[in-house]
Amino acid sequence: MTHFKDHHHTGDIVSETGTYICSTGETQVLRQGDTFPNCPSTNGDTTWAHASHSHRTGETVMESGHYIDADGEHVVLQQGEKFPSCPTTGESVTWTHET
Repeated sequence: MTHFKDHHHTGDIVSETGTYICSTGETQVLRQGDTFPNCPSTNGDTTWAHASHSHRTGETVMESGHYIDADGEHVVLQQGEKFPSCPTTGESVTWTHET
């Protein structure tokens, strides 16, 4: 799946300034040149994804957290679940992290 390329690990160098979300759903603003930190919740190694990253219906959830679809529907998803269809229309949609 193409969305795996957008995950960064603790210790990697940040290549793009922005808000990132770790695997437990914690958000943090990081600047280009920073090092991806440990998880703020667990203080252990984690993966980070850019908050503006989007996912399609059927893809695997890599970070637990709150998501919103293009229609404004909100869902809470856990790591390992699949991104659902739109709760209102039942159609395939794009999901992004709520920040």
